Amino acid sequence: MKNYKKTFIGFALILFLFFVSLAYPLYGDEEYNEEFFLYDEQGQVIGKAPTPPTFDHLLGTDRNGNDMMYIHLYGAKFTIAATFVITLFRVATGVLTGIIISIWMPRMKIYFKDFFLGFRYVPALIIALFLMFPVTYKYTGIPVWTAAAYQIGVLILVAFPAVVLLTIDFIEELQSKSFVVSSYLMGGSRFHVLKKHIWPFLRTIGLLMIVQQMLSTIIIMMHLGIFNVFLGGQTKGGIFSPDPGPPKPETLSNEWGGLIGQNFKVMIQYPWIVLSTMFFFFFLIAVTNMMKKELEGHLAYESIDFIGKIKKKKEKKTLLKEETLSILPFNL
Repeated sequence: MKNYKKTFIGFALILFLFFVSLAYPLYGDEEYNEEFFLYDEQGQVIGKAPTPPTFDHLLGTDRNGNDMMYIHLYGAKFTIAATFVITLFRVATGVLTGIIISIWMPRMKIYFKDFFLGFRYVPALIIALFLMFPVTYKYTGIPVWTAAAYQIGVLILVAFPAVVLLTIDFIEELQSKSFVVSSYLMGGSRFHVLKKHIWPFLRTIGLLMIVQQMLSTIIIMMHLGIFNVFLGGQTKGGIFSPDPGPPKPETLSNEWGGLIGQNFKVMIQYPWIVLSTMFFFFFLIAVTNMMKKELEGHLAYESIDFIGKIKKKKEKKTLLKEETLSILPFNL
């Protein structure tokens, strides 16, 4: 734990924000402290939403008069929970599949690489937009959890091949090392090689993969929001607008990517609406990147240390062998 202080602090900060959001019903207003019209002391209307930051609304209000601070706190749990779920499923399924293909089904490597080759060149955002089209571009009446589960499945799928291919390439590189080849030549089983020689590296790189995929998930959710693809779908009423035409799309779950997307077009007019959400997103990105940098440093150190231990063991065995041979009769 001492060697991973920044990683521990980063996870603690994210979990703290998640639990604060989870406890929102205990302290937050059900209507997000809505205040559409502003009144003077005589009760006359002097303004309407959206309003810039004030002491009553520290981050201002949106076009529906909702307090932006309350909306961000409410939506944090959906943003963070979706990020963790997507990340863990990506890494768990991808690494497991990569292990099985590399060690037990090596002939499948070429077929898997050829089948998912397009995923290396086609942006994941394009694939996600196409697959999410049926449930996100308008109000469909689909329950929020059903829509969210489908979207999470899509976001897991678009990164699954990349994680598998990364794992395969990593294991192939390890299998070419002398200590792994020697283990096979000495009769070591595939499971033994996996447990003793490959897993120690995978354990560390797996943690790094989790942080990297968290960053990737946060960024793609932000991009999807700009295209009005909201986690959980859109509300039926949308955002109030005096302009004629259909209602403006509004996120149903208030996840942060959706908040950026629904307000992106009015960023010049009402900058505080978008900038407040970007501040929360940048906080997540900064914390995650801090953990990533620390893990990358430890990964390089532990890889060198692990190989160094193997070399020391070999040196000890060689020395023991020489000492044994020196006392045999035919050496006299």
